[in-house]
Amino acid sequence: MDQTCDGPPADRELLDFAVDLAARAGQVSAQGFFGEWGSRRKEDGSEVTEIDLAVEELVRDELARHMPEDGI
Repeated sequence: MDQTCDGPPADRELLDFAVDLAARAGQVSAQGFFGEWGSRRKEDGSEVTEIDLAVEELVRDELARHMPEDGI
């Protein structure tokens, strides 16, 4: 199947960063999956675990470090 893309080519450095960050976030999540972790309810009533918060903190910190001019 022949497919074309009209968009610009992917930035290889950015793609590598994203893949690495996703892998690291997955490792944090996997390490906590079978461990002892607490949870709490957010303001909207949904549950959030300590692992969820750790993954979010990792992603936010790395995005801020790698792309400080971008907001989240």
